[in-house]
Amino acid sequence: MVAIFTRKLDDNLVSLTKKMQAKLYENSSKQLRCFVVYLTDEPAKHEETLAALALKNRLRTLPLTVFDGKSGPKEIKLSPKAENTVLFWKDLEVKKNFTFEEGKMDANAVENVVLGLNSILE
Repeated sequence: MVAIFTRKLDDNLVSLTKKMQAKLYENSSKQLRCFVVYLTDEPAKHEETLAALALKNRLRTLPLTVFDGKSGPKEIKLSPKAENTVLFWKDLEVKKNFTFEEGKMDANAVENVVLGLNSILE
């Protein structure tokens, strides 16, 4: 399971979601799942934005949702400095945690996240 928590919708996030969707297809026999949660204090305002983003980028099997509150779910304890957090779970245990502060998730970081999938696909 892959969970992507973001506080910013930008090109790098879109790149990551497209690559994750491709990995979902490639690894369908392994039951790989992924979802994106946009953390915002105005969830109703951004639901249409996410729908448009999904449509424009053909994200058909990768759920995009909003969470009411930029701090995110309390039980997950996301860093308040993180613009993007990617968590990989396997057997109810977090195997990898990628945290990117503002402006730090670039093309290289996206590739490192995708390569990190091996930790939960083996």
